[in-house]
Amino acid sequence: MSALAVALAALALAGWARVAWSGLRSDRALARLEDLPLPREVPRVSVVVPCRDEAPHVERAVRSLLAQDLPGLEVVAVDDRSGDATGAILDRVAAAEPRLSVVHVRELPAGWLGKNHACAAGARRARGEWLLFTDGDVVFGPGALRRAVGHAEALGLGHLAAAPRFVAPGTLERAFVAAFAAFAAGAFRVWELPRAGTRGFAGVGAFNLVRRDAYDAVGGHARLRLEVVDDVKLGLLLRRSGVPQGLVNGGALVSVRWQHGFVRSVLGLVKNAFAGAEYRVARALGVALWAMFLGAAPLALALAAPAGLARALGALALALSAAVLGVTARRVAGGGGAEGLLMPPCTVLLGAVLLASAAAAAWRGGVVWRGTFYPLAALRQGCLRRADLPAAGAAGWPHAPAERARRSAP
Repeated sequence: MSALAVALAALALAGWARVAWSGLRSDRALARLEDLPLPREVPRVSVVVPCRDEAPHVERAVRSLLAQDLPGLEVVAVDDRSGDATGAILDRVAAAEPRLSVVHVRELPAGWLGKNHACAAGARRARGEWLLFTDGDVVFGPGALRRAVGHAEALGLGHLAAAPRFVAPGTLERAFVAAFAAFAAGAFRVWELPRAGTRGFAGVGAFNLVRRDAYDAVGGHARLRLEVVDDVKLGLLLRRSGVPQGLVNGGALVSVRWQHGFVRSVLGLVKNAFAGAEYRVARALGVALWAMFLGAAPLALALAAPAGLARALGALALALSAAVLGVTARRVAGGGGAEGLLMPPCTVLLGAVLLASAAAAAWRGGVVWRGTFYPLAALRQGCLRRADLPAAGAAGWPHAPAERARRSAP
């Protein structure tokens, strides 16, 4: 029994060491958006904002975009069948602001998810050289777009995502968001983005900045019609098509309230967690059980294991997990570090959320998204997977700095 306890404690410690290593590498790899230079000139940018029932937030979000210092800025807001005053608010702002145009979606075509269709509709209206896909509750600070576009242009990127600062007033809410972010760092391996042909990729719903020609070349949102996690899959589609990709820390310049309150945060993740596992039951089960083990084992071993190596390793794993969660909460949600004390329940809850998401989809035979039912068979058929497209090198991308210079030479 003592040998088993030691093995479990060592496994838990190794698991949390890997989470800590992934988080550290991700953090070191990401530049902060506010630290990037402000270029004098940038190409024209069009911002596509899909909105559904965002009346409490959409005006502040849109006005923060219109306040950006960008010549030729175009904001295309898409009211996706809202049942509240979202459309009326957008029309009122647009009446006094020529840079804002509003698209009203009345009906959803068959074979589409609503947000994906709204993004496609907005992209058709947009005329910019760069397209920014964001959400109707994201707030942008001064210079955010100019810095981001300048950074992408300087590096020859075709896609730049920005991780937002999550506004989470409650300690429990911050801890849950931090637990999700800590595990996501390892899943996306963003430190590998500068190297072509690696497994890392990035896509963020709050901030996906894409060159128009790259977006059109990969098929745009028409390739993602039934993707619940469309933001992530847009990043995967671009990455696996050889488009150079980057990710920055949005920090103080890109912020969003993930969900309003702890309960809504949990329920919101239940809605789409199974999609993140690509609707694979075995993958969902494995990830969920691993998360629950990492959440429960360190505390159980630190408290209940016989005195000796197992208890010491369990206590070390518990301390490391608390440090990881506390540091992550401070980085992504402005926490004070106390969130780390909530590591055991939050990490176990993450696993339970994934199990609940998979069970609900299996029981229904599909998912309900924005009032429309989508069968699992159709979602699986339309799901883009990491292995679907070959990892192509980015060296031939025609907008890399060296190639741009060569083409512009006399």
